[in-house]
Amino acid sequence: MRAFYIIGLCLGLVGCAHSPQVVKPFVEPQYGMTKTAMLDLLGKPDTIEIYKEPDQTHVEFYIYVRKYQTSQEKVPICLINQKIVGWGKTFYEDHVHEDDIRIKRK
Repeated sequence: MRAFYIIGLCLGLVGCAHSPQVVKPFVEPQYGMTKTAMLDLLGKPDTIEIYKEPDQTHVEFYIYVRKYQTSQEKVPICLINQKIVGWGKTFYEDHVHEDDIRIKRK
């Protein structure tokens, strides 16, 4: 009878255990890569910002956080028409202007 209790306890503990969330390492995207391919490669972004430029173009930035031992870096990836057109902090700063309208941030 004692063996059944021990086996039951072990099974209960195994059932309560959960696997840690797998974080994909940041891999440099490729120009022209589709949004779907990017999400498959990098996973879900930390934040998304969508802007409307004066010419009505929607510019989407998928922002990933690259973590190091003692610091972290935000890496924005820019998509226009569902394709990657550039990435990085400088690219973000060059393409987000004061007269752009932020449509969405999540």
